[in-house]
Amino acid sequence: MTRRALGGTIAAIFLVAAILRADPSPGLSHLRARSIADSLSHLNAHRPGLPPPALLVPLGNGTDGVLKGVTLADEARLADALARRNLVQVVLRVGSARVDGRRMGLIKLQAGTRAGDFSVGDLRGDAAACMSAAFDGKLRLDHLDLWSVVPGARLIGDQQEHLPVFSLSVSRGQHSLLVSEVGGDGPEVLDRLAGVRYDPLFARYARDGEALQALPEQAFTDPALAESWADLLAEARARPARLAMAGQDEVEAIFTGSREGNLVALTIDDGPHPLITPLMLEILAREGVRATFFVVGQKVEEFPALAMVTAAAGHELANHAYSNRRITQLPDAEAWAEVAACDRVVRRATGERMRWFRPPGGRCSPGGLRAVAALGYTTAFWSRNTGDWRKPPPEEIVRNATEGLQPGDIILMHQGDMCSVRALPGIIDRIRAMGLEPTTLARLAEAGGVIAREPRTMSRMVNGQLGQE
Repeated sequence: MTRRALGGTIAAIFLVAAILRADPSPGLSHLRARSIADSLSHLNAHRPGLPPPALLVPLGNGTDGVLKGVTLADEARLADALARRNLVQVVLRVGSARVDGRRMGLIKLQAGTRAGDFSVGDLRGDAAACMSAAFDGKLRLDHLDLWSVVPGARLIGDQQEHLPVFSLSVSRGQHSLLVSEVGGDGPEVLDRLAGVRYDPLFARYARDGEALQALPEQAFTDPALAESWADLLAEARARPARLAMAGQDEVEAIFTGSREGNLVALTIDDGPHPLITPLMLEILAREGVRATFFVVGQKVEEFPALAMVTAAAGHELANHAYSNRRITQLPDAEAWAEVAACDRVVRRATGERMRWFRPPGGRCSPGGLRAVAALGYTTAFWSRNTGDWRKPPPEEIVRNATEGLQPGDIILMHQGDMCSVRALPGIIDRIRAMGLEPTTLARLAEAGGVIAREPRTMSRMVNGQLGQE
């Protein structure tokens, strides 16, 4: 690539970013915007051997600095421990929170050096150093989520987009065992750790990108499905998929379970998320509760270990689309691709075959419902919305979840903020104080609640349009 071509590519990046900020219309969908960001990202703006000035954009987390602000003393100790490790990458964020004295932590890094050098070896060396700092120091975290990001091509609000290129999740017990097995706490520990993600986008531009070829088979190095979206759409438009969708004369959905008995379903959308997911899992384990997690395919790609640990803990995984786009705004082929892509990502990470699909935003077109059914899913909704996505006080979330709660109700929560974590114990306690028991959607549905309707009728039910014609 010539200097002129490189300059043109970088200019295109900022042109796309400006368009995305100026015109958020449905014509440029969320996934298309993300695909453009991926293909024109700062990481993609250079080739080996050329100066990568676009990759030197310093990332940040707004005005609140490096500490997440949950348990400041613990976070300050973790930041200090990392400063003593002489990491190659820049520390963007550290966080820590406690459940029953058990400490969960996160570390977020900006991949690459300040001079624009990128190395898989640096990723691995820093990851090993971060684990040692988190588990072996005075803080002694019980769990760590670690990931590295590069700048994307667009702005999220007034902040530069962050694209994850590496991630892992590990407990102190796992780390101790692996250190013992390999005879040290170096990068070799990563080769025996399940769920480590290396984005091949990074490897394309790293000076030692071939190192990914030597990683163990259990490492996640597959390209993101967004990169092959055209192939998914071609599959959706091919005759077998079209016939399967056209043949769905009735589609199944669940809005509530049976009013008999004492069960309510606890469903948690939008993950997995570093720190938040492990905290929720710890609370659920303490309370002896299993829940249904509606996961986003792109998030599972970015943090496969978190999906793996959720499934391993006995929770039910369910499909919340690949990119969290509104199904009502998509052509049928796009809807099919959204459901199929999330399905494939989760199967790759966990081996789980999911049963339920929840459309983002809770609305679905007739064609979208046909696509969901053609892929073998039952569409799942809710009867109790906690409203936690607005980040209200935990007491309000508990009240929204449980006031007037009845057997068979389906509670909607999200995993994205500490307010939901803080509300979760109160929700469980209140449910049980009412003589009810929280459980998975699958267990709730064993007693009934799934209904079947013609797709257009079901769509009107879903979208609140029955009785309005």
